[in-house]
Amino acid sequence: MPRSRWLRPAALAALACAFLGWPWVTGTPFILNLLTGGVIWGLFALSYDLVLGWTGEISFGHALWFGSGVYATALFLQATHVDTFLGIAIAAILLTPLSLVAHLLSLRLRGAYFAMITFALAEFAHLLVENATSVTGGTNGLTSVPLSADALAPGTLYVLSALCLLAGLAAVLLVRRSRAGSVVRAVRDNPTRAALFGYSEVWVKALTLVAASFLAAVAGGLFLAYQGMAFTGALDSGTSFTVLLMAVIGGADSAWGAALAGILLYVLENSLSATTSHWGIFLGAVYIAVVRFLPGGFGALARRLRPGRRGRGKRQDAILAAGQAAAEQGGPER
Repeated sequence: MPRSRWLRPAALAALACAFLGWPWVTGTPFILNLLTGGVIWGLFALSYDLVLGWTGEISFGHALWFGSGVYATALFLQATHVDTFLGIAIAAILLTPLSLVAHLLSLRLRGAYFAMITFALAEFAHLLVENATSVTGGTNGLTSVPLSADALAPGTLYVLSALCLLAGLAAVLLVRRSRAGSVVRAVRDNPTRAALFGYSEVWVKALTLVAASFLAAVAGGLFLAYQGMAFTGALDSGTSFTVLLMAVIGGADSAWGAALAGILLYVLENSLSATTSHWGIFLGAVYIAVVRFLPGGFGALARRLRPGRRGRGKRQDAILAAGQAAAEQGGPER
């Protein structure tokens, strides 16, 4: 096997092992707890990458599926008392048909109208949860959730959350390079031409959004185990805008960039809030700096620094310049 073929998988495997074991090297419970929350939000941000980067749509209500994962898991655990991690998986699966129906209805609209209908659905769910006090606990939330002992152990929860993030990231990257990923990008870039080949824009985008909703619901279930209770803030519009910002900073079409941004921004926000009461000012300055000096996010930075990328960019610029010159002269002679 050529060296280049096994070197990258080996480097990725080493990075994954370091990612799973690094919190124990530090030996600090605070860092382990902080990173656990960051990894869960990294999974949530990864789910939004499927919305923004794969379908090209903007959702102002993606918190609907994160919050649904929180409450569906909590209610399922109260009803069955099964293992917490099994309950998270089952709750996310049970939410899949509901997300398919919601996305098929939402995709009848496009652009800003799609963003507003997703916002309206999330706000409706938020008000429903707040008013159904007999079931959801209302604004007080659900505090009596029967979590299993392994879910209460910080180390176990971190490992499982990290494995879910790594599995989700691997699945997204594999599908992206497959024929299905090519179809999704074709529908995103030119839905009219894709329709000529028999691909329905509504169904392709709906199935992609269902996958995004599933990942968000899993992240919501893990966050329930992390917080130990279900709370209405998981459905709040601020949650949707936060994950949208994470995906944009990570890169509109970069899976690993969105996951990394989710981890870093969660850790940064909680570290600053524990240090100073003016943490919002510093966090806002970080957002402005990233948008100003790194408009393409972490994904664009990685592509810019990739070996050989600069040379290919120069060749592409030369080809475009030659084509433009030919067009100004009336086209090439025949």
